[in-house]
Formats: sequence, structure tokens, C-alpha cells
Amino acid sequence: MLMSIVDKFKQMTTKKKIILGSVSAFVIVAAVVAFIMIRSYLNSGYVATTMRLLRVEGTVSIEDSEGNSKPVIDNIRFESGDALTTGSDGLASVGLDDTKIVTLQNDSRAEFTKKGKKLELKLTKGAVFFEVTEKLDDDESFEIKTSTMVVGIRGTSGYVFYDEDGREALIITDGKVQVIATNPDTMESKTTEVLGGQMVKVYLYDEDREEGSVDFFLDNLEEDEVPAFTLQMLAENPDLLDKVCADTGWDRETILALVEAMNSGDVEEQTLTPTATPTLSPTPTKKPTVTPSDTPTPSPTRAPNTTPTNTPTPTEAPEASPSVSPSPSPSEEPSPSVSPSVSPSNSPTTSPTVSPSETPSPSPDPSVSPSTSPTATPTNTNTPTPKPTNTDTPTPTPTMPDFNGVPDEDTEIPEGFEPDADFWGKTYDNHNVYIISGQPPEEEGSDEMYFKGFIDGEWKPLKLESDDEHMEFSYTTSEGETYVYFQYFFSSTDEPLESTT
Repeated sequence: MLMSIVDKFKQMTTKKKIILGSVSAFVIVAAVVAFIMIRSYLNSGYVATTMRLLRVEGTVSIEDSEGNSKPVIDNIRFESGDALTTGSDGLASVGLDDTKIVTLQNDSRAEFTKKGKKLELKLTKGAVFFEVTEKLDDDESFEIKTSTMVVGIRGTSGYVFYDEDGREALIITDGKVQVIATNPDTMESKTTEVLGGQMVKVYLYDEDREEGSVDFFLDNLEEDEVPAFTLQMLAENPDLLDKVCADTGWDRETILALVEAMNSGDVEEQTLTPTATPTLSPTPTKKPTVTPSDTPTPSPTRAPNTTPTNTPTPTEAPEASPSVSPSPSPSEEPSPSVSPSVSPSNSPTTSPTVSPSETPSPSPDPSVSPSTSPTATPTNTNTPTPKPTNTDTPTPTPTMPDFNGVPDEDTEIPEGFEPDADFWGKTYDNHNVYIISGQPPEEEGSDEMYFKGFIDGEWKPLKLESDDEHMEFSYTTSEGETYVYFQYFFSSTDEPLESTT
């Protein structure tokens, strides 16, 4: 066969041979060029990337890595570096591959990165619901990131969002994930595990906090505490809903009833949905830490240092001062050794009865005859020394409440109360501030809001006083002593006021 082709080629005229050779060369060149183009196209990541737009509602926009707009059409492919944004009426779902789907709710923005089998979604605004139907292989990874939080996902569903204070939060609806939080100011990192039916929020503090500058608040959720968007996503996917209920213990019919009530307007959606748009960076927890260094809560250490030389009977000092001032010096030498030991141990009931009885007797001597005053006045100047200590130490404060405790995941929050995001994890007057607000069951239905602070390792009632300029939470001990737990001044600097008792 091969020999016949060669013989036929030899029998061709020179012109035919040239034409045949040219055609063959063109075909070979075209094949090489096509191979190079296909290989380059594949290596560009466009074909290798399987991210596709699956669902669009309302206002949605797509940008490439250079900020150029891309058309929003069904099934359009996403390249690594593309960003998806939803408007106030928008919603969009993206299939990251055959087993991973993410859905952005309204007023949200996410950036997508894919390198081989490594997927990353960076949420810069709003909220996203994610579902992974199959567990990832050992060489795969899928992470959702915010400004301070990284969620490592292996085969779960859940909801990542910014709460009303701009704080990063995560709800897991089935399975479990590992969360890493990093304080961008101190670069300290902490890790925790979140299970199905739980919510975690990240709290950031100043670097001088003993417990560290990063902390988690973990909470178990009931059905009516789940954000509305998450409930809606579960209701739209019956298989996922059954899986979630089996994992969390939530009731399927309760969830469907909540969604139906929301859709019919019987339940306000805002009460279930956290604000999607971050209004603050996650670090405003450090804002009220501008505590004045000179305003510690009064302590007993000031009592001995007050004015022990001012309270001796003032009427005698001007009369005896000309002749007595030099003479008492030798007789005062033993008195310093006596007065410090007496002042802490003397009871307030004995010293007032002794000092008045002695002060009248020597007073006539310095006024009548200067010669006798030197002998009488030294004893008078020594005896009043217990008096100032008694007047300055009415009641020592050994029961000073401990404000520096920190509630952990085992700390039970009283029924009817929940952490108050505005006053949680802050620092005031060199102590921690953790405030919960709500209504105890016996006060349910009243218009009054109640507050409690984490004091002495448990939740104690607080009293709130406020006006147009500031607000103040105070705590009163069983002994009747009142301490300022937290004070906030409404001004451009948000500078705390001085604490008082």
C-alpha cells in the first residue's frame, strides 16, 4: 500500500507535487496552531473553571478582576477574580461546581477565586447562604472569608453574614465547620468549631486584654431565631430541609410555618433577618476604651492618705501656735508609732467619746498661761490622730464587685434576655463590660426594658439612667454601695465620663 502511494507520487508532474506539498504543509501548520491555541485556552483557567450563574432575581451585576462589567445572563461562566453584587432587590445563585452552590441575598457582594481544586469566596458585604452536597476530597478546599473570619467548609450548609453592628457571624445548618478569627490590629488568631444549629460571632478587643484580643460568642438557635433568608433557602430545598432538621433537631413544620407567615406578612421579616450591610468595621468594640486613667473606682487605699493633720481641733491651733509649735516636736516622736497601728484597728465607736473629753481640759492652759501649754498640747495633738482615720473610713469596701469576669459558652443567659450588641465586650474604667437586655418571664409584656451585667461571675441587675448627653449603667451591692458599670457620652468623640460611686 505504502509503495503504491510512493509510486503514484513519483509519477506526478512537478506542478502537482508542489501543490500537494503546499496543501500538506498548510494542514500540518494549522494543526499545530490549533493545538497551541487550545492548550493556551485551557491553561487560561476559563474552561477549567466550572463556576456558573444559576439564578438571578432583581438587580445583579458582575465584574471581572479588572473591574469591567460582564453581561448577566443565565449560565454565564465565572472566571477566577470575578465579583458578584446584588442590589436592594437582588438575589443570585452561583454553582461553584456540581456539588457546591452559594446564594447571595440582597445588598451583598462576593469575590470568587479558584485555583485548581482550591475555592475561595470573599464576602465583603451582606450575606451568603452556602450548600455543599458532597464532602470534599482530601486535596480539595473551600473557604468563605470575611475581613476577620475564615470558614473552612468540607461538606456542610450554612449562612455567613454581617450583623447589625458590622460584626462577622456564621450559622451552621448542618454538619460542622472550623472557624479561624484574626484581629487585624494585633494579628492574634483563635480557632473554634461550630456545629449544626449553632451561631458564632467574632468579638475583637484591645491588645492589652488579659484574655486576648479575639473571642467568640457561641449560641444554640431555635427555629424562630434563624434569619429569614436562611429559612427561605431551606424551605425551597426539601431534601436539604430534611437533612438540616435531622442534624439540628429543628422541626420541619415549624420552619415551613415561619416562612409562610413571613411571605404572607404575618411576621415581620426584619425581626428574623440580620442587617446584611456592615455599618461598622468589626473593631468598634474598642471604641469606648478611651477610659480616663485617673478615674478608678474609689478604693479603701485612699482612706489613710487623706488629711490626718487637718482634723485636729482647729480652734486651738491659732492660739497655741506661737509658743507650742517648737515644743511638741520631742513629744511627738512616740506618737507616729502609735497612730498608724491604732487607726486601722480602732473601732469608730470609742474614738469619738475619748477625743472630746480631752480637748476641753487642756484648752484653758494655753489660753491663760503660755508656760503650761507646751506640756499639755503634745498630748492633745496626738490624741486626735484616730479621729481623721475614723471619719475617712466609714465603711471599707472589701466587697468591691468583680467586673472583670468574661462569660463563656458555658455561661447561661437568663430566660428572656440576650446579649446587647451595643454593650457587649466593651471596656470601661479598666474593667470588662458585658450587658444583656430583655424582660424576665414575670415582666413579659411590659414596656420596660431590663438590663443585667456580668458581675462577680454571674448576671446582676443594672440600673439605666440616661439623658440627651449620656447614658449610665450602675450596680448597687447588697451593702448599698453603688458603682458605675458602664457610662457612655453622646458626642463626636464618644468619650466615657468619669466613674463615680
